[in-house]
Amino acid sequence: MSILAAVHPGEIGLERKESGVVVLTLTGEHDLTTAPVLREQMESAVTDSSGVLIDLSAAEFIDSSIIGVVLEARRRTEEAGIGFAAALHDGQPAVRRVLEVTGLDSNLPVHADLDAALVQAGAGQAGGG
Repeated sequence: MSILAAVHPGEIGLERKESGVVVLTLTGEHDLTTAPVLREQMESAVTDSSGVLIDLSAAEFIDSSIIGVVLEARRRTEEAGIGFAAALHDGQPAVRRVLEVTGLDSNLPVHADLDAALVQAGAGQAGGG
């Protein structure tokens, strides 16, 4: 007998700040099932904003497909000449660990403070971490 916990796809919130920055907030668990939606929302944000902020603070789990979308978002914002940042304030240990193991915590602009992330995302050209 196998006992498996039900996996519920996470939610993706989208908010446009007065500054023109689009904030994509990931809540819950994110993997191949939510990556296409995140990619679509990110593409829309890149073409119609002054910056993109991906807030991972409420995410409980992210897999390599989500990491791929985050890296793609950074690349696309650099090409578009707009700002990019990620936030992980009070985030889940599992998400923080994925970012540490992959090196994204130091290679991306990942901020522990949401306001600092908003400033970077609105600053124009995406910067390195």
